[in-house]
Amino acid sequence: MIQIDDNTILVGTTDLRTEMPKITKNIKIKKIILTKRGKPVAVIEDFEQYKEKEEFIDSFEDLVLGYLAKERDSKSKKSDYLSEEEVNKKLGIK
Repeated sequence: MIQIDDNTILVGTTDLRTEMPKITKNIKIKKIILTKRGKPVAVIEDFEQYKEKEEFIDSFEDLVLGYLAKERDSKSKKSDYLSEEEVNKKLGIK
């Protein structure tokens, strides 16, 4: 285990098992980078922090997709859309 700076620790895959108690103690306050043969292969992080990041990314993605849909809608004409009946017919639903 190598301390890079105040917030980052490098841990080799071979040291992972023996260093796990130290890793779990530091996981909320430090970035843990897992390396294999000296090259970064993964990041170990606190699960709550991971969930927060995932929720932020999902919200941002929803915002971007909403913006793109609104922009596309503002540039489209009524003839660009299919009616519900046309969609059902194309899908063979009714």
